[in-house]
Amino acid sequence: MSEYKNNIEKIKALKDRTKGMRVLVVEDDLLLQEMYENFFLKFFEDIQIKENGKEGFDAFMKKSYDIVITDLEMPLMNGLDMIQAMKEINPKQHTILVSAHQDAKYLARAIELGVDGYLFKPIDIENSIRTFEKIVSKIETTRENLVYKENLEQLVEQKSKELVDTYTIDPITKLFTIAKLQQDIKSFRECSLGILKIKNFKALNDFHGYEVGNELLRQTADFLKEAFKKSLASSKEFSLYRVSGAHFGILAPIGAKDLEVAFKHIIRSYEATEMHVNRNAIYLEMNAAIVGRENEIILSYADTALRLAEKSLKVVVYKRDEILLKEHENNLLCDDAIKRALKDDRFVPFYHPIVDNTTNSIYKYEALARMVMPDGEVVYPGCFLPVSKQTKNYNAITRAIIKQALDDFRDSECSVSLNISIDDIQHKPTSDFIFDQIMNFPEPSRIVFELLESENIDSYEEVKKFFCELKKCACKVAIDDFGSGYANFEHIAKLQVDYIKIDGSLILGIENELSSYAIVEMLADFSKKMGIKTIAEYVSSDSIQKIVDTLGISESQGFLYGEPIPYDVSMKSRQSV
Repeated sequence: MSEYKNNIEKIKALKDRTKGMRVLVVEDDLLLQEMYENFFLKFFEDIQIKENGKEGFDAFMKKSYDIVITDLEMPLMNGLDMIQAMKEINPKQHTILVSAHQDAKYLARAIELGVDGYLFKPIDIENSIRTFEKIVSKIETTRENLVYKENLEQLVEQKSKELVDTYTIDPITKLFTIAKLQQDIKSFRECSLGILKIKNFKALNDFHGYEVGNELLRQTADFLKEAFKKSLASSKEFSLYRVSGAHFGILAPIGAKDLEVAFKHIIRSYEATEMHVNRNAIYLEMNAAIVGRENEIILSYADTALRLAEKSLKVVVYKRDEILLKEHENNLLCDDAIKRALKDDRFVPFYHPIVDNTTNSIYKYEALARMVMPDGEVVYPGCFLPVSKQTKNYNAITRAIIKQALDDFRDSECSVSLNISIDDIQHKPTSDFIFDQIMNFPEPSRIVFELLESENIDSYEEVKKFFCELKKCACKVAIDDFGSGYANFEHIAKLQVDYIKIDGSLILGIENELSSYAIVEMLADFSKKMGIKTIAEYVSSDSIQKIVDTLGISESQGFLYGEPIPYDVSMKSRQSV
């Protein structure tokens, strides 16, 4: 309660200081516009809202504003492009960037443009207070400079120091910020750069809350300061930074090998150290990346190495690899193509027939995601899904495919099978969307949801609850690629699935490999005893289909019955094969 009262007093004091200030807010989401207007009116009296970067720039050209607050991603002109255009006309324009991104590349460009502050979504009151206090101080400084010209030198020196401290010192850890790191990288040519990241910090932060998370960051910063003092005692001075989130950085005048040795020792010690918060002992883990001084010191290189460290090793030293660089470039191009395809509705389902082995007829189709390029080229999931998961567009693709597939099969007598992953189940907007679509579908009993990548599930309770809700709606559920790896039969039984899709690699080997035949036979027997139907994938020949029939597998899918194709009116009714 004391903290709440303290914030109220700070807001009141701020509003007294902002009287007469004019603020421009640029945000394309109508719901967020209303939320931001209500929120920012706590601090400012005069607020004007525009829907995109172009409208915001046009308003800026007509009227002067003390502060411009803008979202990052918007149509017509994004936030950073708008700020750049404004800065070219008025380099002293005060700006605040609102974004869900904390990626170094966005922050780096924002720093280059001279953005005064950042509000990361979801916007919290304390960060807003700190940011507005900083920028209001800048505005007051400018006004004071105009009034007190005689004492300009002394006044500018005093205020500049305050602003530099605010800009370059992280308020939580008291380490240098990414802004200071960017400056120092340009200055310290003979240093190696190291980045350390606390593993799974977001999950820990979400579970325990931000206060606990901030305390862990403070304790980690203190630990790293002492640990590097000991490990690098023989070297010259080093600089330690909080780069973003749970990322810490160091610039040290030593080679990559020496820094790697120090990192390995420090990480072992860190992971063996108890962090104490609210009488709880917490152990944390770390990954790290190093860019040696023999390379050009660029943060993106450290980010590339850190991604590799998160996959396997504790510490990875960056090596200039043209293949990796090309992969990074291709990923950026793919990300752009994905965003454009989502905007233009160019993610479409292709349908693969599924045959009922009892009636020998096609009665169901699996909807498979395809990205259609502007020139008509069809791109397969293996090219875009991995990138979509990294860039948080995966769930949007799922929603696009589900919507189109259900629209296609609305008036059909055939069933449609839709792929979902544990990410879709855990992503509330997507799971809510799925149930909304089901409610608007005339016969939910004709919908089958296939769970992909079941080996990666770490919470079967979530899946079980989701499946139960689907079955209450009369939908059916399936497990895809069963038998490809470790399979927990107990979990499968508890999920009460309607179908098991036997992995295609097993079906392909069923003719010539005894092990494949034995596994498929065992899976078919298990499924029969559990009352679960089976589907054989990759059925590519009559000889494979005969064995599938012999084993009593319920349904077949594969190139023997056709390739995936766009929706065709013939899919409205069952067809004999």
